[in-house]
Amino acid sequence: MFRLCLALVISVLCLAPPSARGSDAPPITICADPDPPPWTYWKLDAHGKKTGEFIGSSVDIVRAVFSQLHREVKFIGDLPWKRCLYEVENGQIDFAMDAYFDTARAAVFDYSIHYSTLTPQLFYLTANPLIINSVGDLKKYHGCGILGSSYMHYGLTDKDLDLGSGYDSLYRKIHARRCDYFLEELEVISGFKLIGRNYIDDSLVSHKSVLGAVAPSKYLITVKNGKNSHLLVEINAALNDIIKSGQAQRIWEKYSPGIPFKY
Repeated sequence: MFRLCLALVISVLCLAPPSARGSDAPPITICADPDPPPWTYWKLDAHGKKTGEFIGSSVDIVRAVFSQLHREVKFIGDLPWKRCLYEVENGQIDFAMDAYFDTARAAVFDYSIHYSTLTPQLFYLTANPLIINSVGDLKKYHGCGILGSSYMHYGLTDKDLDLGSGYDSLYRKIHARRCDYFLEELEVISGFKLIGRNYIDDSLVSHKSVLGAVAPSKYLITVKNGKNSHLLVEINAALNDIIKSGQAQRIWEKYSPGIPFKY
């Protein structure tokens, strides 16, 4: 009788999906760039101070994904993006979220399917309009960007831009004419309203689309052929469910009212 019961228990465990069998496993660790609302940002208290609550549309989407996999998630939002990628590459953190695709990263990381797509934009001084008709014209001017970010979708590498840390730095450089332009997605700059930094309404800075810029999408990534790569099959299935059911769009609209959700 004991042997029969043991055989039944083993059979049930073997038939269960991998995620269910791993429900007692330690939390999945996921890092993200800590300050591009509406996707990932720290909730502020009544005094404008950061609380311990990490929120945003990507946080909610990724949490919903791992909920389907019966896995607990621990979000890490206090690392610069470049350090986040480094820790994932070295196996200290399981995943990074909201990564863009580029060929250099794809040699190092395995990618999920994408779960949102953004609107590439060129930002420049209103008083200093630039003659930029396509991405091929960007190298004619002195452009700025953010350390650790990918600009492949604008036809540029990090060596083509003057890189700094943070969006305040970008706006300071533009205002001081230390840069002719910077590149960022419209949803990123608009989203800073959520934490009281209303960059998009700066009348001294204008923005426009650039012919040839490819709309970037957001992905979950993990180190290539690492201990978590096998989870991507289940992650992709869960993402498909969340997107097709409309749940991803509802989450997006909660944090970005008035900005269309693009998949």
